[in-house]
Amino acid sequence: MVRSLEAIEARKRDDMQMIRSPRLWPQRHLRLKTQPWAVGADGRTRFGRMEQDDQLTVYPDGGEPIMFDSLEQLTEVWSVD
Repeated sequence: MVRSLEAIEARKRDDMQMIRSPRLWPQRHLRLKTQPWAVGADGRTRFGRMEQDDQLTVYPDGGEPIMFDSLEQLTEVWSVD
């Protein structure tokens, strides 16, 4: 699937807005999945979560925590599920 640069930027902007608004989260953690353009070598989507008190760390299901320097960097790889 080919996505326009505008659509990619809009998706990342929407993700950042949701991450920055924990009062809108359905629980104390927010479910995440890899961006469509950032799937693994096996072509599969990965899932994980982030906690309200640390919005720069992703806890992938069955994996080690991944820390990011910024929301911009995080949303290059992860999206709100």
